[in-house]
Amino acid sequence: MAKNDSKKQVVALINSNRYSKLITFGVDGAPHGRIMTNLPLGKDMVIWFATGLSTNKIKDIKKNPTVSVFVDDPNDQKNASIIGKAEIVTDGRLLKKFWQEPFGFFFPRGPSDPDYCLLKITPKKLEYLDPGPQFHQNRTRVTISL
Repeated sequence: MAKNDSKKQVVALINSNRYSKLITFGVDGAPHGRIMTNLPLGKDMVIWFATGLSTNKIKDIKKNPTVSVFVDDPNDQKNASIIGKAEIVTDGRLLKKFWQEPFGFFFPRGPSDPDYCLLKITPKKLEYLDPGPQFHQNRTRVTISL
């Protein structure tokens, strides 16, 4: 599978699933995983998540911006593991762009809530697995450095 085809497959996988798992490395060096709501992903492969500035994941990222994002489709076992660099984004224009009404549960002041922020994950490496219609037949496994 060509590099561009693999990237398109990963974009489709993320865009078709509501959640991904974000893994950060805590101040103790241990990995910490969380379920995150996927925000729209473009062809540039940048992954966006909404979170709070007061969360432990933000503390983790400030100490070590290297993160992993894992997404899978439980119906057909396709999955992708992405390693990248996380940035904390507080740009008001982007906060409004990515705002979704369900976020109001966590951020009652809406997109201008002082705790609301975005995580921008710039991928450095991805691994994509498509086991095929019958597991281990016609499977595709690709690792790409970006």
